[in-house]
Amino acid sequence: MILRSLPATALIAVCLFVVGWRNGETSAATPSSSPSPSPSKRPKLASFKERLAAAQSVKVQTAILGIELDSTLESAHSKLDSLGQPSARLLDGADEAGERNEGEHKISWQLAKTDYASVFVKADEKERITYIAGYLRPGKEMPFDKIGQLEKAPVSSDRVVAWDVVRPNRPLIRVVARGSERKANSITMFIVKRPRTD
Repeated sequence: MILRSLPATALIAVCLFVVGWRNGETSAATPSSSPSPSPSKRPKLASFKERLAAAQSVKVQTAILGIELDSTLESAHSKLDSLGQPSARLLDGADEAGERNEGEHKISWQLAKTDYASVFVKADEKERITYIAGYLRPGKEMPFDKIGQLEKAPVSSDRVVAWDVVRPNRPLIRVVARGSERKANSITMFIVKRPRTD
């Protein structure tokens, strides 16, 4: 369930203290082959107040080719179908881990007319978009600082930058840019959901 009923402070607390990324994404602050920095060399985590203020005021890209989180799947079709072809089959059914999510829709577009080679979206059972991933063409990588304010990103390295975004009456979202040499070859945006407590 999307965290619309919680106040902004609770939303950011959930986001900032969750270990790991949704859908198995993990921070790539250092390459897996490199040793972790010693505790004395790790950057100091900003205070909760500072992180909340950054999430509430950050200027960061929150749409890909006009497609926004919480918009309808129909709006994605109307914007992206003219730029390329949706995948031959709707990817409804099993997710990456092989688990079945009833009602979840997954669609990928191969694009011919933009800097993005492809766009992938997930939508919930109400056909509201909960996840967007855009993959830029080689040579069209986007500098991290053109995507958002680096000084307000709680995660930042040469390979990945992540921003948390809190806006009034909107779900909490995370924007993640990945690439090399501080340029993104992919941008992912998703609505942060409440962790399950079974």
